[in-house]
Amino acid sequence: MSVFQVHFIWFLVFLLCTLMSLVLTLYSSLNMVSWLVSFDLFSLWSMDMNISFYLDWMAMTFMTTVMLISTIIMVYSYNYMYPYSKSYYFLWITILFVVSMILVITMSNMVYAMLGWDGLGLVSFFLIVYYQNNSSIVSGIFTLLMNRIGDSFFLVTLVLLFYTYDDFFSFSSSLPSFSLLIFLLLTFITKSAIFPFSPWLPLAMAAPTPISALVHSSTLVTAGLYLMMRFSYLFYSNTTIMNSLLLLSIFTSLYAGLNTVFEMDLKKLIALSTLSHLGFIGMAYSAGLLYLSFFHLLAHALFKSLLFMTMGDIMINLNHSQDIRYLSSGSLMTPFSSLLMSVSIMNLLGIPSMTGYFSKDLVLECMNYSNLSMFIMSIVYVNVLMTYYYSYKLFYYSFQSVKFNPYQLFHSPVLLHSILMSLLGLSTLFFTYVYMNMVYLSVLFYPVVYTVKFLPLLLNISLFIYLCVFLCLPTVLRKSVSSYFSSMLFLSPICMSLMPKFYYNTMFNSVISIEPRFLNQLMHNSSFTYFTPLLTQFYKSMLNPYYSLYFSLFIFILLLSVVWLL
Repeated sequence: MSVFQVHFIWFLVFLLCTLMSLVLTLYSSLNMVSWLVSFDLFSLWSMDMNISFYLDWMAMTFMTTVMLISTIIMVYSYNYMYPYSKSYYFLWITILFVVSMILVITMSNMVYAMLGWDGLGLVSFFLIVYYQNNSSIVSGIFTLLMNRIGDSFFLVTLVLLFYTYDDFFSFSSSLPSFSLLIFLLLTFITKSAIFPFSPWLPLAMAAPTPISALVHSSTLVTAGLYLMMRFSYLFYSNTTIMNSLLLLSIFTSLYAGLNTVFEMDLKKLIALSTLSHLGFIGMAYSAGLLYLSFFHLLAHALFKSLLFMTMGDIMINLNHSQDIRYLSSGSLMTPFSSLLMSVSIMNLLGIPSMTGYFSKDLVLECMNYSNLSMFIMSIVYVNVLMTYYYSYKLFYYSFQSVKFNPYQLFHSPVLLHSILMSLLGLSTLFFTYVYMNMVYLSVLFYPVVYTVKFLPLLLNISLFIYLCVFLCLPTVLRKSVSSYFSSMLFLSPICMSLMPKFYYNTMFNSVISIEPRFLNQLMHNSSFTYFTPLLTQFYKSMLNPYYSLYFSLFIFILLLSVVWLL
């Protein structure tokens, strides 16, 4: 079969799964029912091994969102990745990511959930290094290492859970230990790129744009926050943990927003926007707004994936140039994509009747009536101000006077591609009414005074004053401030310098020499003949005394921490 036929078949499969998931979501939300589906795998030594899925309104709603975005990505990726080779490789890795994401969402057993958790990190690495150039491979290795840190925390969490609880949702009446909550928090914030594990998200933009839309803006980065919401009755029992999460989320959102002021790379700008919203979701969750934070998580996944896909269409016309200053010339050639891009940006701005208005601004109004201090709320206002800034920045560079790129191309999306993107745009408009009427209608009856309703206007005025002050700064001062924030507060150089150089060299050589041959052969011919060089390369790296020393030290510290906690 041709590549188009394979993509179309999987598009139909994903579309059917999306419709089935939507029906189950509506039924579980209206009736507030849940299902625990269990399958027996095998019996060994009088021990039954089974796998179980927990399906409630929260899991089904998130799974429907993931399946909807994945269905559109199936068509979008064919149109976007058609000029490149390794089409089957890209398709199967994307499908494997969706399966891993569903395992994380629906598993009731943390052991099986870790299969999906590890699958997310591994598949993300393979997709980041897709282009096989130096920048993508270094970004992929750094992302893999950061996710390995979170996986080690996950292993310690599993040990503590085995000694504390029997099952994922069968918790005893006793309160959890502080050590368990610490490792749970570290596990989840690593995957969701909360400070200090933030630098991997902008580097992950080396992946193809369809993967940035599916993985690094809407689904994978929210997996940690989603599981944190599933463990809400554990986290809300400890005030220290929630205050720590609040401070980390505020700082993440603040410095990500400040980075957007100076960033001119289009994909990194949207990645920093995603990072800012992840911090905002963490703030809402730590303030006790569980359902509203989950609502903003879903809404953000919808309109941010739409923003990435429309930007991808525009970038094709710019010969994949990511300089935001050429954005207007690409927007001129794709008016339909520019229209949908405007819809997603209006969601970022929180224009009334948009989903972003009900999710972001409603969270902000409810936080005004929480127990947060005035200092914390002032920082929250600054974060929202940064959101307005980079949204206006995208508008300004999209519709300013045309600056033509000398390497400009003309590309028009196919009809099905445009229809599906329109469907995603409509979902960003009507998702609010479905969620609010079925799940959390009572939040609309918060007693809000009229002065709070003027908050968006006040923030816009403050934004204008801020722009005037910033433009009046000397050029040298602006460049020094720009270099400071563009380095993620020097967090990226510090993290890169902490990793041994031989570790990067070993993994770099492995990716260059083994990964294309091994995975292409595996996808096309289902042959494992290239698995032997992989083991050989790993064995040679383990013979390195420095690497073996670091590896042994890591295992020793991990075991020592487990013994100390027990």
